[in-house]
Amino acid sequence: MSGTQTLPTAVDALKDKALEHKRGENAEYTISVAQHNISEINSELENLEEAVRDLLYYKTVLEEAFNGSVPTMLSSTIQTVENAVDATQDELLENVQVSDMSNEDVSLDEDETELKVELTPEVETHLSQIRSAKQQVENVSETIQSKLESKRDTWSTRVSAAEELQKILGSQNSDFARTLNHMHQLLTRDLMDSSGNASRFVSEWGNATDNWEEHQSLQSFDDFKAKHDLSDSTIEDVKTLSKSQQLTLADVSMDTLEEMKRVDELESAVELSL
Repeated sequence: MSGTQTLPTAVDALKDKALEHKRGENAEYTISVAQHNISEINSELENLEEAVRDLLYYKTVLEEAFNGSVPTMLSSTIQTVENAVDATQDELLENVQVSDMSNEDVSLDEDETELKVELTPEVETHLSQIRSAKQQVENVSETIQSKLESKRDTWSTRVSAAEELQKILGSQNSDFARTLNHMHQLLTRDLMDSSGNASRFVSEWGNATDNWEEHQSLQSFDDFKAKHDLSDSTIEDVKTLSKSQQLTLADVSMDTLEEMKRVDELESAVELSL
């Protein structure tokens, strides 16, 4: 019976098959670990990329639209980001894999429990670097946002003053009125929206401020007063009108009436009751 294996030979054959099966399981586990580690790295890198994208938006708008200065820590933050993502493909592949299991590591006679897929120590370190870089980016971004909010508040006050004057004058300058509406939209809706296009915002804001400069006398009551050489009392009466308060002839001096009549915008905008 030449085809019949001896008992020791049969046992060895079974052991070889068991070892082969075990190595297959170990290979599957190694692949699972690698996939899990790669997924974690990709997720953190995506978060970092988003934070950097927001930072670059705010930086561009602050510098190019408002001539602001960015924090000095920006350079070191960018370097930290570069260090966190500066890993070669070979290094990443090595870091996401567990050490090979030898035959001695394989147990054939113990009950098996499902192995938990965990991060390798190297990947833990890499993830910590990425998260630290992201935190630095967010800190710088918040500082820049604070500066932008200050710019927005200043410009919003100026635009509101111009809108108030336009209200008195009946928005006689339609071009400037459109500019004010556009500036209000840019300040309240677009400025802090980092999902937008920074270059487009810079361009639109530049066009709006160019038009703003062309209408200096319409920017505020002080500018309007200076251009038309008006008295404080006349300006106060104009402000009364802006609050929709009734103004009668008894409340207005002859000097004020004469000043209003020589300014075309006021003559057509002001209505006095007897």
